[in-house]
Amino acid sequence: MPPLHHANIGRTQKLIGYTLSILASVMVFSSALFKFTGEANIYAVLERLGVQEYALSIGLAEMLIVLIYWIPRTSNLGFFLFCSYIGAITVAEMLMGDFPLPGLTIGGMIYLGTLLRKPTLL
Repeated sequence: MPPLHHANIGRTQKLIGYTLSILASVMVFSSALFKFTGEANIYAVLERLGVQEYALSIGLAEMLIVLIYWIPRTSNLGFFLFCSYIGAITVAEMLMGDFPLPGLTIGGMIYLGTLLRKPTLL
């Protein structure tokens, strides 16, 4: 089974990589949980985008992306799905007229975290 990190990386590099990846994953997974619990702020954002009726589907997609990212056998696919989803978040923020700081931050964390753990993937 493929590991979640390369064996030849240093301890600090591995620690920073995992920390960034876990923080980004927790953010997206929390967003999914908020969609399932009916958090008013999340639904207000989805309403601004006109996709509030898809909230549960979006939440399910977020959970699946995070799960695929952390399963060792599918982690490479999960990385690319994660990046694609973060791209959609960034576009949605720009469509609402906001600066896409959350999307860029989470995207940077996932990209850098994965790059540190698996330098040959990218």
